Amino acid sequence: MPEITGAKERRNRVRISVDGEFWAELDAAVARERGLREGAAFSCEELEEARVAGERPLAMGRALNLLGYRARSEGEVRERLGRYGYASGTIEVVVARLFELGYLDDEEFARQKAREKAQRYGPRRVSADLLKSGVGREVAAVAVEEEFAGRSELEDARSAVARRYNGVGSEAEARRVYGFLARRGYSAGVCAEVAGEHRGRA
Repeated sequence: MPEITGAKERRNRVRISVDGEFWAELDAAVARERGLREGAAFSCEELEEARVAGERPLAMGRALNLLGYRARSEGEVRERLGRYGYASGTIEVVVARLFELGYLDDEEFARQKAREKAQRYGPRRVSADLLKSGVGREVAAVAVEEEFAGRSELEDARSAVARRYNGVGSEAEARRVYGFLARRGYSAGVCAEVAGEHRGRA
């Protein structure tokens, strides 16, 4: 049966070692309540249950701190809590509670991010950025479709180029226009058409 071989308390937290190896950092009050002290032995199931209970207040604090800076997707919160070393059971409990409290809403997050990004980028780039932010593919697709509904990708691309390039359209500059639009997430057809129009200015 696993044995607690170290329990160092500092600032209302306890760093616990099990069988000679660091195991988890828990809320000190929960650790005391669960009897997690040096020399005590517990089953793996008891330890896992105690870990989730002890990590929960710490992980919740971390998550709320992250969300205090800016809105985040469920995927971002999960990834960050995992990076801090919290157990998967702890992450599940915290994420579920954040949804209950209304702090996590991937659909609203995707709409806001799409609105913000669409001011500078085309649909493909906005979609890629949403996926990178941990939003599900379906949620990202809906947000992008809603944001770009009624807008002309071609006109948006023309406006972006007009703001950036105002010189005579040489062949080399047309290639730069194409690359600029491609990086901004416009479709290949739109990139080619606008680059061709730019070349036609020469």
